[in-house]
Amino acid sequence: MKIIEELILRMLIHFKLYPNIFLTFMPFKIYEFKEIQKGIKFSRDDLILDIGCANGLQTVLLGKRCKKIIGVDISEKAVTTAKRISGYMKGRINSEFRCTKIENAEFESEYFDKIFSICVIEHIPNYIEVLREAYRILKKNGEMIFSVDALETIEDSKLLEKHKKEHFVEKYFRKEELKTILDEIGFKKIDIYPIFKSEFTKRLFIKGINNSFHYGYLRSILAYFLLSYKEKHCANENKGIFLIVKCCK
Repeated sequence: MKIIEELILRMLIHFKLYPNIFLTFMPFKIYEFKEIQKGIKFSRDDLILDIGCANGLQTVLLGKRCKKIIGVDISEKAVTTAKRISGYMKGRINSEFRCTKIENAEFESEYFDKIFSICVIEHIPNYIEVLREAYRILKKNGEMIFSVDALETIEDSKLLEKHKKEHFVEKYFRKEELKTILDEIGFKKIDIYPIFKSEFTKRLFIKGINNSFHYGYLRSILAYFLLSYKEKHCANENKGIFLIVKCCK
């Protein structure tokens, strides 16, 4: 039911704002967002940060489950859109959006209960500095949950270069390397695992690279459910297109 509710909310926000809001309908992002939340225990007392909130859609969805959520992004246009989206949820969530880099936001130490970031870290050149800052502002025993691009199952170098250039990717991550970085910073209980491991998902993602990830409404929803089914039947695969990371301070 949560997925249906999310799809309906995405649709409402989509038609209330602009006809081309990025990621409103995209099978990968819908599945990724579900996976990001899996196993996470939310509290109505949580103060949450969303690093790289973009248009704020997923920030708003997370905000329904906590006391307050703050989204930061370096794009003034994205933050303006996020504020408009949050306006449609007025009275239902407590949200705040800032146009800033996290390292310049000057949050207090041990301020947040949870920090989320959804496929943003790979776009940041000083990603280690960002992860260190996230650790600083996270409360003791607080959780950091994020996803990053890996594209480990795509071997075509031209496709990888096309994706990297068009989507401003600084780095594709690997599990062991990322685990080492997080461990050195001080994070504990580090759990990293791949998603989008099936051949079907690989073909769908390659098609997305070639057509700028334009799927349409119904096609996106149908692709999401088929993608979910295929992912359940390749549980033992150890390589994927994205990595999901869950750790704590």
